[in-house]
Amino acid sequence: MISESYSSSNSVTEFPVEDGSSVNDHVVSEANEISIQAFIGRAKFEVWESDIPETAEELPEEDPKARIKQAYYELKRLKEERQPLTIVLGLDVFENMVITSFDIDRNASTGADLPFSMGFKEIRIVRSETVTVNGSTVGGGDQFYSTANGGVTGTSGTNPQSNRMKEEWRQSVQSGMATREEYEEKWGVPYPQ
Repeated sequence: MISESYSSSNSVTEFPVEDGSSVNDHVVSEANEISIQAFIGRAKFEVWESDIPETAEELPEEDPKARIKQAYYELKRLKEERQPLTIVLGLDVFENMVITSFDIDRNASTGADLPFSMGFKEIRIVRSETVTVNGSTVGGGDQFYSTANGGVTGTSGTNPQSNRMKEEWRQSVQSGMATREEYEEKWGVPYPQ
């Protein structure tokens, strides 16, 4: 490894923060990004614990070009698979990272070695649940009923699912992912102050 670079950032909503509200509701943590510069040399490093060869003729022969090509194809395969990896670096271990870039810059001074750089970005994995809800409007008004798990929930004003969804929309407005106008259009009520 020649060098490693870490990038960890937050984005802040452009909307003003209401006095007394929690500031961290207005800050979104961005995915971690890492870039490394490294090289794979044509010489293989081995530790000899016993039967140390006395002369170079006794060393096993290995084609240095085959070693470099094998490393190249393995790195290329990892990039093309697009699967999350665990990256272990000097300061930390990063899970769920995918390769975003793989660059090789060979020239006369690098010879048969394989110098490369790689970029990684964190993938945030969430678990979702699906709930089946059957709903219909009653009398053309704002009231509705829905059945979930065999139960009946009341009107739109007291429906826990509706209230939870309104709260999620309110948080989206606070984090800058939605506007007050979108909230009011979606729910047909003024945005709560």
